[in-house]
Amino acid sequence: MNKSTAGLYVHVPFCFSKCDYCAFYSIVPDAEAFARYFDRLAAEAAQLLSGHQTRIKTVFIGGGNPTALGLDGVKHLVEIIRPYLDAGELEEITFETNPETLTPEIVDFMATLPAIRISMGIQRLDDAELALLGRRARLDSVYRALDTAFSRISNVGGDLILGVPGCVSTAGKLAELVAKFPLKHVSAYFLTVEDNTPMQRSISAGLMEDPSEIGPEELFEVRDVLVASGFEHYEISNYARPGFRCKHNVNYWQAGDYIGLGPSAVSSCAQTRTSNPADLQRWLNGCSPDVERLSNVDCRNEYVMLSLRLPGDGLDLHILEQKHGQQGNQFAIELAKQIASGNLVRTDNLVRLTDKGLALADGVMSALFI
Repeated sequence: MNKSTAGLYVHVPFCFSKCDYCAFYSIVPDAEAFARYFDRLAAEAAQLLSGHQTRIKTVFIGGGNPTALGLDGVKHLVEIIRPYLDAGELEEITFETNPETLTPEIVDFMATLPAIRISMGIQRLDDAELALLGRRARLDSVYRALDTAFSRISNVGGDLILGVPGCVSTAGKLAELVAKFPLKHVSAYFLTVEDNTPMQRSISAGLMEDPSEIGPEELFEVRDVLVASGFEHYEISNYARPGFRCKHNVNYWQAGDYIGLGPSAVSSCAQTRTSNPADLQRWLNGCSPDVERLSNVDCRNEYVMLSLRLPGDGLDLHILEQKHGQQGNQFAIELAKQIASGNLVRTDNLVRLTDKGLALADGVMSALFI
């Protein structure tokens, strides 16, 4: 029997400090929290992965900050999930990390893992801008961490935040960064304001400009720098050198199955999506995940959205009808309208966002929903 394939996501809910913009679930760790987390993680892995007729092809260990676990904790986490992985079939293992907690010893251990890649939270390339975001690291520690990572591992990428109020475009310094370090991947997401964060309170008090009012210019400047440096723009916010796309995230964007372990982690399979509680104590206590049954319309709309997020691939209208049936007149009318307005371009059966549409992506995608 052929096994289906899936990605495995493991959420590590620990971080030594909370950045002002961050709404991901995380807490400041202690030894007792680590021990209880590992015990529950092992039980959940056994429950969801034992005897599963699914081949895990990618692993993504995110957070929080996974390397806040320290060397022993990182090793322990790997030992928990290792029995459910076939090293010969794994296509990728990703560890997220912040610069200040990535040690040479952790990198030495990671280098022993198959198909290892590191995704480093760089965020900005200026000390004052890092301080504005509430980051602990400064640029010198970012550079040291990159040197450490590249000393043993070649597949290293960095995450950036765009659209930070009061900050000039990071494109110029990014050009210097990719000339200095052989980064294989760059993620560049626009800053969004999440509820109940220090940044949201600053904006509400009038102390900071709302990022939603900042234009898309930095996106195009960053894209131009990275494309000129040999990166592919393969997803709205993601760039990779040829052969170094994040395979785990590509699985998400292609609506593949995935299994999530840890507090706030999400699993998705056969039109059913389950979400663990975003609370360490409730997860430790074994509280049941929330369950969402996706309708055919939900799956169709998600396919449209995810396809349009991939600039090179785009939305294949032929596959859309194969997967989700004949599309109605209203869809054809709205599609023609978006093409006429310059938001989309059509080549045969493929529909892609233009630069104009890229700046309005959420609205363009939702206009094609049914």
